[in-house]
Amino acid sequence: MRKACYTRLPGQGAQRGALRWVRWLWGVPLALAALWWLGPRYEAGPEVPAARADVPASARELDAWLAAQEAQHAGLRPELAKGVVWHGAAGQRTPWAVVYLHGFTASRVETAPLAERVAQALGANLLYTRLSGHGLPAQALARATLQDWLADAVEAVRIGHVLGERVLVIGTSTGATLGAWLALHPEQGGAAVDRQVWISPNFGPADKRTEWLLGPWGRQIAHAITGGTVGAPSGDARIDAGWTRVYPVDALLPMMALVQRVRDADLGRVRTPVLVLYSPADRTVDPALTRAVFDRLGSPTKVLEEVHDSTDRDQHVLAGALRSPGTTERLAQRIVRWVQQGT
Repeated sequence: MRKACYTRLPGQGAQRGALRWVRWLWGVPLALAALWWLGPRYEAGPEVPAARADVPASARELDAWLAAQEAQHAGLRPELAKGVVWHGAAGQRTPWAVVYLHGFTASRVETAPLAERVAQALGANLLYTRLSGHGLPAQALARATLQDWLADAVEAVRIGHVLGERVLVIGTSTGATLGAWLALHPEQGGAAVDRQVWISPNFGPADKRTEWLLGPWGRQIAHAITGGTVGAPSGDARIDAGWTRVYPVDALLPMMALVQRVRDADLGRVRTPVLVLYSPADRTVDPALTRAVFDRLGSPTKVLEEVHDSTDRDQHVLAGALRSPGTTERLAQRIVRWVQQGT
């Protein structure tokens, strides 16, 4: 029997080697891409408000109840605590109630006294709420969750219904994002909100790096870039007292989760009348996203207005004694006029 004889063609070994190199060159990027895509992601959890104590049914009980709730938070700055500004005698309901939802890292002083001017003109009681983690030592912001902030918004609206026959929600920045969530879930507040005003609503920060936070390795990248802390003192002691100016980068994660959930929702379901006040020059949130979300709102009554005369450096906080005192009265009158046109 003759033995088989195989002859290697010239260059055949080199071809096989080249194929191995091609497979390797393709395989490594694919493996890295898989490692990237399958990397850890922040999980915000369900859109279910955290459990909270029931709101008192009587307006007369609210002051004591709010004081007891806020007393549970060690280190809370008293001037930033939740509280009611009564139009008349404490405990007396009014035809309207105004609920103010402040923005991320901010507090009740954010646009003050804008909401108070509106409440006075409407003959309304006013609730200043406080979002979880705010008004406290900075590390508290990192412990706040999406569910906490949803619960804060729901609680605020329920208190609003105790304070007045009809409820106006004024939300600034991420407070407006929470207002939008309430408009998508009107059943959560116990009864419908009659009207909402969104000031510089946060439907996406101007810094597009924040969009990475909810992607693969988002938290890890944020820590690598920032060292775990973001922000800086303003140089103004009044502003530093009213905002959490330096805070853990982890606090951005639930904020972006809220923004993304609201932005991706079916906003055509929103039926609440909405007035949106924003600056096209806003350096904190993306004004283009404000316009895009406004266009998608299903509200039969909705108004979008530009504000060009704020003196806030970032054109974000459009009124208030601390950031833009000269626009406060005008915007308060505009809000009141818009509310009254619908009564």
